[in-house]
Amino acid sequence: MTSKIQKFLTDPQTEATEGPEVQSIRQLANTVTSGMLWSLLGIGISKGASFGAQLVLGWLLSTEDFALYAIAISWSTIGMALRNGGTQRLLIQKGAQYSELAAIYLKIALIFNTMSFGLLAISAPFLSALYESPLLNQMMWLLGLSIPLGSAATIFQARLSFNLEFARSARLTIWSTILRYASMVLFAWAGLGPLSFVLPLILVPLFETVISWHWVGGWPINHVLTWPTLRQVLLDTRWVMLTALASALTVNGDYIAVSLLQSKEVLGVYFFGFQLSLALVVLFTSSLDTVMMPTFSFLNTNTVRQTAMFKKGVRLLTVGSTFACFALLISAEALIHQLWAGKWDSAIPVVQLLSLSMPVRLIVPLCRAILEARGEWKVVSILFIFDGMGTILAGAIGAWSGGLITIAAVVSGYNFLFGLFYCGAAALKIRAPLKDIFRPIMSTLGIGAMATVIGLLLSILGTLDITSFWQVAIVLVIYSGAYVALIKAFLGESFSDVINLALRRIPRIPCSG
Repeated sequence: MTSKIQKFLTDPQTEATEGPEVQSIRQLANTVTSGMLWSLLGIGISKGASFGAQLVLGWLLSTEDFALYAIAISWSTIGMALRNGGTQRLLIQKGAQYSELAAIYLKIALIFNTMSFGLLAISAPFLSALYESPLLNQMMWLLGLSIPLGSAATIFQARLSFNLEFARSARLTIWSTILRYASMVLFAWAGLGPLSFVLPLILVPLFETVISWHWVGGWPINHVLTWPTLRQVLLDTRWVMLTALASALTVNGDYIAVSLLQSKEVLGVYFFGFQLSLALVVLFTSSLDTVMMPTFSFLNTNTVRQTAMFKKGVRLLTVGSTFACFALLISAEALIHQLWAGKWDSAIPVVQLLSLSMPVRLIVPLCRAILEARGEWKVVSILFIFDGMGTILAGAIGAWSGGLITIAAVVSGYNFLFGLFYCGAAALKIRAPLKDIFRPIMSTLGIGAMATVIGLLLSILGTLDITSFWQVAIVLVIYSGAYVALIKAFLGESFSDVINLALRRIPRIPCSG
């Protein structure tokens, strides 16, 4: 299957030479495009489970519980950087050599994951003393133990990704996420406090290993791991591992700064608001990580089509992310106030401020995917190193100069500026015209802002209360209509891309493998 898809994608003359097989090959090739929809479907359901869990946890757990989890995951980034030794992403890129590489990469992943576990276990008592919380010791141990338990699953999932088996990847995402968040709620209901966040991380890798092993068809053929082989893999993955560390700091670096400069109360509220806005980011970025990197890898022999797909991806992603982010900005006050009866109202401005920069930030994973597909590991690593350092600095500046709103404003401003910088750097590296990247981004952001103003202005004239669930729904309808109309009027190419994608049919998700 994959060879026919690759031939169709990389050979412009396929349609003229395949004769009767063109239609069947085209159906196979459509797997690439529908993969994004499969992944969005699976991750959309999963994020629904995530939001449902946060809804319940917001009632069951305290601000300090959320703060302790933020501290645990932020300080675990150094250990997480060693996770799998970068083998998963390298195996996706070299998926055609799975039979020869899988067993070797699995052994290397186990070595690095055991080292990662050791680092987190050693750091546990020191962090527990630093933040005066005995529970942090247990949380760090559980986080560390979850890493080696997931070694085999990551190798099997790399195989599924390279084979473009997006339906199975989506189903695995759905069921593992449901398991994680359902067990999280049960543990919180049982009174386990912040341990509720990390205990499910032991269950999920075991589940994913069993299911992905069954789908792949068993363990890979054993190959002896020799020093020359290990040395070569280390040379290949050194930038991937450095990127993993920098990427983790990008996501969690601001928590470290805030935890050291502000109270646990401030950190807990900031973390809660950040997680609400991050749920939207993960919905898009996980889809891109699952679909676009292997897809771009298929197109390495045809950089013209690869670049064209990248530019189309920018247009599609910008339209979808801008719509969702501004909708979140409009509905955040009603959503948070009504769902938690005022308990987390202080997180409202955090969500609103962060949502302003999310549309640009969401383009970064797409840029990363095409750079990694072309083997530009060093470029990706350097960009993420600067991003990780910038995130920590932004969090520190915000925490040092003000309170919760200042932190969110500084971090959001940084995310916006660095997102644009990353997009420009990626465009220059693949030799794509900057105007083809920046024009759709800035134009769509302008349209999103205009649609938001129209929705809010009409709500003011109509004396609608945007703190009410039902009245904010009316504002969202007005905003949605204005957004679609403006996109159609001023960005016809982007509008056509969205319509064409939406009209593609997705097969029903079966209940079993």
